Amino acid sequence: MGIKRDRVIITRKAQRSIKEIYEFIKDHEKSAEKAHHVREAIINKCFELKTFSGYSKEPYLEDYPGDYRSVSIWNFVIIYTVTEKDVRVLNVIHSSQNPDSRINI
Repeated sequence: MGIKRDRVIITRKAQRSIKEIYEFIKDHEKSAEKAHHVREAIINKCFELKTFSGYSKEPYLEDYPGDYRSVSIWNFVIIYTVTEKDVRVLNVIHSSQNPDSRINI
């Protein structure tokens, strides 16, 4: 088991991204139920980061200052940082997006 952090902070940018994912699935799949399921799974995965177990460094952000990490759920990538007490979720993107979109955190 990893180190337990005090809290998980989902930034406004990440919240907007999760909402956009929800709306996209709801509109294109014509299923609010599926959109809800995906949104809840992403949010749950974010909160699982509280018991950090050393997910991988985000390879597309290695050249930038900071300790950026990522974890995947289905076709989505959750980008976050870890401090002594907190996990800060910075963004959630679709894995097919251009890697440069990961820089916009």
